[in-house]
Amino acid sequence: MASINKVKSEISTRTGGKKGSMKSWMQKLSKGLMLPIAILPIAGLFLGIGAGIENILIQAGSTSNGAYVFANVLKQTGDIVFANLPILFAVAVAIAFTDDAGVAGLSAVLAWAVMNGTQQIFINDISVAEGFDKGTIYSILFYSRVPGSVVTQNIGITSMQTSVFGGIIVGLTVAGLYNKFKTTQLPAILGFFSGTRFVLIVTFLTSILLGFGFLMLWPFIGIQLEAFGRALAGTPAGIDAFAFGVVERALVPFGLHHAFYTPLWFTSVGGVLVDGLTGEMIAEGNQGIWFEFLSVGIDFGTIGSSTIVDGSVIDGGSWTGSYHLLTGTGGETFYMTQGVNPGSYMQGKYPFMIFGLPAAGAAIVMSADKENRASTLSIISAAAFTAFLTGITEPLEFTFLFIAPGLYYGVHVFLAGISFWALDMLNANLGMTFSGGIFDFILYGILPGATGFRTGWYHVVWIGALLAPIYYFTFYYWIKKFNVATPGRNGAIVETKTKADYQKRQEGTSKKEDRSKRVDLLVKNLGGLDNLDNIDACITRLRLTVKDRSIVDDAELKKMGAAGIVGNGTSVQVIFGGEADIFKTEIKALKFNQ
Repeated sequence: MASINKVKSEISTRTGGKKGSMKSWMQKLSKGLMLPIAILPIAGLFLGIGAGIENILIQAGSTSNGAYVFANVLKQTGDIVFANLPILFAVAVAIAFTDDAGVAGLSAVLAWAVMNGTQQIFINDISVAEGFDKGTIYSILFYSRVPGSVVTQNIGITSMQTSVFGGIIVGLTVAGLYNKFKTTQLPAILGFFSGTRFVLIVTFLTSILLGFGFLMLWPFIGIQLEAFGRALAGTPAGIDAFAFGVVERALVPFGLHHAFYTPLWFTSVGGVLVDGLTGEMIAEGNQGIWFEFLSVGIDFGTIGSSTIVDGSVIDGGSWTGSYHLLTGTGGETFYMTQGVNPGSYMQGKYPFMIFGLPAAGAAIVMSADKENRASTLSIISAAAFTAFLTGITEPLEFTFLFIAPGLYYGVHVFLAGISFWALDMLNANLGMTFSGGIFDFILYGILPGATGFRTGWYHVVWIGALLAPIYYFTFYYWIKKFNVATPGRNGAIVETKTKADYQKRQEGTSKKEDRSKRVDLLVKNLGGLDNLDNIDACITRLRLTVKDRSIVDDAELKKMGAAGIVGNGTSVQVIFGGEADIFKTEIKALKFNQ
């Protein structure tokens, strides 16, 4: 009995058990969402460069050479990633909730294919039998005719346009099945199908039911989501962009911002783009539409002067609402939800990440005690350069979040909202994949602008130039006025060593023996392996569930280079930057092989 309980305890530890505050669940979901998002920078790079070269060649009338083929290869390989985000989300979410189980990922692919295949049977057969257009289907529960906006091609299968929502639901379903049935023992005669093999069988059967469920319910849900997106796009005076900027930054300390922006970036909540010839939706979400503009050659600068048409003219009236009528490079027509501004939920990061936060860092340095300014500069300059270069702002934001939360939520979050609002009101159209640093600014602002897509990238420069002194003087005044103990001020400890020490540490950690010592030290500061119930990570955070929070040594973790430690109760997040995911893998190897 004792051994059985031990096995059950180990299983519970590896899967996270039934514990599960909403915050912990959301953090796992957020981690899952970040897995496919991690591929978007390279996919966006290929798509952006390929579309830029192709646009130049089309304008020059040179489309029958090797350069044009090369540009097409870049564009199409990048575009295919954005076109298949739902299945990527399905796999990633399944993995996130099953402790990186490979079988769960395979099950998610199976579930996605079977679910959509089940829907296709009824959509195709009933459409033909009733003589309906290709863009409409018959729903056996809610509607006799359904707008074509809820139908699409998923991995070549005509099915419901469930977008990443469908992928997330499939991923969660598969994770639940995996965690429940992975240890199932069948009778000896069927023993081959026990354990993880049984997961695939039960996933297959469940996915058929899931397909029926989506077929009957999604038309209603899809129409409501589209209506919500249209209402959001119709919000006057850029209020939607301002609200997005405020909420997105406000959620960063909790690590929940990924879950917030995902629907707006990747689903019809962020608007839709429809092919004028076929009436099929070819892109949805703020980011999806932005990259599709590059793919089909629509100039962002034509949105403001475009004709507004009623959805009744699209595909025999299968779309509702009003749409911008747009034209591609080859004269093709497209329709986009009225009021949508591609980039409005992305571009606002550039001014405050490239200009604002580095200026705030300068204020922290200048407000430090004179004898500590050099050492403070070594910390802040590295964090500020990281924000400028990559858009990873947590190392800098966490230097003042905990000691001056009013400065973060009362100043920084508000200015972030202003940044989003200003660019939206100026009709700028900059894209983004992962971050708002200088790399993305060049690739998805300046480069498209130089190849014929009027992104309005120059607005970022002058808005950033205005934000920089506001950040500097506001931060400097606040720190002085309220005597905030920022690094190097009033005896506050300067945690990080010199740049040379930092480089030495980086060189040292590349050696296996030094790396091992660093991991052992981290485990010790976290209270030991036995104190760790669940081990996970996103791009910059080590996400943990611990048994006893009181034995986690925050001070020592900061000495190791952690930018901050956050969390409530047994949920702990340690901000280590790019090292977080490496730490996760190393700690798991120790935990489950001890």
